[in-house]
Amino acid sequence: MEFRTETADGQLVVTLSEMLTFDDHESFRGVVTAIVDSDAETAVLDLSGLTMIDSAGIGMLLLANDRSAKQGKTLRLRGVQGHVAKVVELSRLEQLIPID
Repeated sequence: MEFRTETADGQLVVTLSEMLTFDDHESFRGVVTAIVDSDAETAVLDLSGLTMIDSAGIGMLLLANDRSAKQGKTLRLRGVQGHVAKVVELSRLEQLIPID
């Protein structure tokens, strides 16, 4: 997994690319740190660059959502497509994290 961050319209946008799997749990800490350390009240995870996600990746998104909420921030997802959309739909992630 690769990620980059930018601030746009007062929101932190974290763009993820490649794959989000169990092997990425250590590097995903950087995503969570970026969200927690940001002054933005809303963080958007842009998943349009992800080609694959597994159940551990879904767990990492839930962890980011939990850490965001503890900081009083809102986490949203966008760019959910292809294989990632199917896994997100099967996991019913939209019940916990809003998807744009």
